[in-house]
Amino acid sequence: MDFVQTVRDLLPEPWILIAIAGSFAFASMNFIDEWLLDRLNINNEAEEGEQTAVGSMVIISGLFGLVVASVIGLSSFFLPPSVGSIWVPKGLIGQALVVGMLEVTWLIPYLYATNHHDDETDHGGAIAAAPLFQTIPIFGLVLGLIFFGEVPPLMQIIGSFIIVGGAILLNLMPGTFRLNKRVVLLMLLASSIVALIYFLFKGAASEGNFIATAFWGGIGMSISSVLIWSFYPPFRRQFNHVMKHASKGDLAFNFINEVVDKGATLAFQLAVLIGPSVMAVSAMNAYQPVFILLIGLVLAKFGSKAHAKQLQGTELVKKAIAIAFIAGGTVLIAH
Repeated sequence: MDFVQTVRDLLPEPWILIAIAGSFAFASMNFIDEWLLDRLNINNEAEEGEQTAVGSMVIISGLFGLVVASVIGLSSFFLPPSVGSIWVPKGLIGQALVVGMLEVTWLIPYLYATNHHDDETDHGGAIAAAPLFQTIPIFGLVLGLIFFGEVPPLMQIIGSFIIVGGAILLNLMPGTFRLNKRVVLLMLLASSIVALIYFLFKGAASEGNFIATAFWGGIGMSISSVLIWSFYPPFRRQFNHVMKHASKGDLAFNFINEVVDKGATLAFQLAVLIGPSVMAVSAMNAYQPVFILLIGLVLAKFGSKAHAKQLQGTELVKKAIAIAFIAGGTVLIAH
């Protein structure tokens, strides 16, 4: 009995519960990312005030893949070969390595979007960027159509347009009809990469096994970080500067954030593997903006001025309506 079958036997329709849990973890991580971006943007005077958070967080995240691979590798010694074997055909190892490298790649546009801040409106950050992950099912539909010849039902097409409408509403600047194009474009890029990851992971794990794909994906993450550090000087400078000047507490918190992030990623990848389709599972991301709104309200209640300004009066109503559109459109896609 393999790992996936064990999960299916333990829980009825387990992919739904696993995906919801992953959505909550991702929503929490979005706010931690926002906080870390602020903490790790240590002014690098040697590089004319270059911000250091994005590059350092990308490289740290990739290097964390070594931790993931090590934990899985050690665990495989205590699991039956049918469940915990990390050896699969070379072609599948290559595909899993690509999955890991893409898991680092999508972080770049996502972190830049989360780090974006409009001085005039205080619009941006986790509340504006993260809900745009709801476009992942749309990219799932497109990729499914291109690679598998699937013709989406009309209801799914309607749901896709509703999601896009909600995403646009969510990113309109307060008091204006100006679209935050930078955040939208960056998050569309991130979402398209995540959708591709789901397809590649499901293909590799279906032909091989979940544990092996996760192991080699962790190796791919670390390879990606080494390549970025070696061949992209701006990120190398940022990483080196943060390692030298960041506090131990901030680095420890970043490590905790990586644990949450990778746990949520593996949860969604498992849900993709055992769920009915990539599109249906990625549609469960509809819970993420709901959790984000609730967390934002809690932070505002306990004194966060930035979140209070983004969630007051008409802004709160606008965000609630936008999230309702996104969630409603996702429900249409999932059925």
